[in-house]
Parts: sequence; C-alpha cells; structure tokens
Amino acid sequence: MSKENTLRGTMLTITRRYAAGIDVGEDAVRLAVVSRRLRANAAVCVEHLDSVALPSGAVIDGDFIDRAAIVAALREAIGRLPESGAWRALRCAMGLPASATLTMQIPLARLIDTQEQHADAIGGDPRGMLEPAVLVEAERAAGIERGALAVDWSVQAREDGEAQVAIAATARRHVEARVETAAQAGIALSAIDGEAAAALRAMRHAGSVELDADARYLVCWLESTGLHGWLVGRRGVENEVRYPAPEHRSIADALHELAGQEAPLDCNYVGGQIELMTHASLPLPVLGKTFGCPALPFEAAPYCNGASDIPAAHRHSPRFAAAFGLALREVMQ
Repeated sequence: MSKENTLRGTMLTITRRYAAGIDVGEDAVRLAVVSRRLRANAAVCVEHLDSVALPSGAVIDGDFIDRAAIVAALREAIGRLPESGAWRALRCAMGLPASATLTMQIPLARLIDTQEQHADAIGGDPRGMLEPAVLVEAERAAGIERGALAVDWSVQAREDGEAQVAIAATARRHVEARVETAAQAGIALSAIDGEAAAALRAMRHAGSVELDADARYLVCWLESTGLHGWLVGRRGVENEVRYPAPEHRSIADALHELAGQEAPLDCNYVGGQIELMTHASLPLPVLGKTFGCPALPFEAAPYCNGASDIPAAHRHSPRFAAAFGLALREVMQ
C-alpha cells in the first residue's frame, strides 16, 4: 500500500468508525460492515455484505460442531474485504443464538432490600451492590452454576419509576467457542451479543429512520426455534413475546396479544427466516392486512448509499438483520 493510501486509511478511521457484525448461523456465516461519521446524529452506512455457506451440521443449536469449517468460512468472508487500513481496523461483534441465551427482566426492588435507598444509583455504578444478586438470579434461571455461566446485565430506568435489571446469560462454553474460533480466523472480537437483540436493534433503526418518532410498530425476528416479537412505541420496547409458547395457539394469536388494543399499528418489520411466516399461514401480505398496516421485510438496501458492489440478493435479504444489528452496536458506542 502506498504512503498516500496509508494516510488516507488512517484519516478515515479517525473521521469514521467502522465495525463488522458476524452472524454464524446453521446455514451460513453472514458478515455486515457498517460505518458512521463521528458526529451527533450521523447516518449509518452499509459498506459491505457477504455470506459464506456452511456445511450441514457445522452449527447445531448454537454449538460449533465443525470448527474447521466455520474458521474457513470466516477467513473467506474477512479475506474478501478491501486491504485499506480503515477496513482492517474493524471492531467485530459476533452473534449468539437465542437458543443458547437466557434473557430476563427483574425489578430492581427485588434485587435490593431498600428500593428507595438505591433508586438514585441507576445513573451511577451499582455493580458492586447488585452483582451477587444478579448472579444468583442467572444461576437459578439457567440451572447452571455461576462459574460455568457468562452473564451480562444492566439497570434500565422506566417512566413509572420501577427500574428493571436486564440480565442475559449463556453457558460460558458458547462464548469461549466464538472467541477461540474467531481468533483462529484472525479476528479479535470486541463483543458478543444475542442475535435476537441485534435483529431488534437493526429493525428499530429502520423504524427510527422510516417512521415518525411516535410510531407504534411490531418487530418480528424468525429463526429455526421460532418467533421473537416486540412492540415498539414512543417509550421504546413496550412488550415482547415468544412463539411457540403454551399460552399461544398460533403466531397470529401471539402477535395479536403483543399488539394489544391500545392503538393501531403503523408498521410491521420482519427479519430472519421470514419464510416461516408463510409456513405458519401468515405471509407478509396477510400480516399486513391483519393489522391494517404495511408488513415489510428488513432490508439493508436503504443504507447501502451507492455501494454498488454489494449483491442485490444481500441488500434485500432479511437474514442480514442480525449481522447489521451487531455492527450497528459497535459504531453507535
């Protein structure tokens, strides 16, 4: 690389932040690279999308069965990136499937003895106070001793004053497998995040760009284990649902309960294996008619901003929602 190109790459990393989201699914490794200028309210740009197929059985229920095949796919995907310094200094986040992740929301008052005494600590650092209680809850819910768990958590304020503690836990072996496999492919991971959470982040970003600030809409993420659904409104995520679940007879029943009766919906965003909606007799056109609003597949195309070398199939594939959301996490921090 010439001195001029090296300098240009260095300047780009100063003025723009680049990040890659890596979604290792059962069928393929999907890679999304996004960038964002380092200023307030800067737009997010999709720079690169790629997919490398995996042999059947390489990944099963979140377990990396054939690491050699996954390493080869990761190397192939990363190897197709441009050689410039701006692209080689990527922050990389990898996904973890919902089947391997346990998430929960617990009232802060349940984790501490005196809610009023510690409510003001939300904006500070209550970690030393809450960490043991969080680990106990994660251990109880997962049925795995805490030494074998990887746990992440945060305190989230709510408008009603009832703060919640969001906890995500997974078997430590899942995290270690991803870190080690990425390292064998020459990738240093900066974060590991749940695929469902990443897909939600991607589709909420689409909603923030395409809808009014007070819009009320559903976000649906479909994977082999089922549906993850969220109701998003002016206050953020207001409700969520999983299907299959004993309390719901069908996907339609679950989504009707999720939407509630308070107000009409403005939109439905659907990502992941959206063909599963058709298998459940609720294809996107029917979903739109059911709720009286557009039902749209997630697409990265609106954010590609003239990156003409990205294949149309990738631009319009709803399966890139998780990879996009993983990269989005890193450029927004």
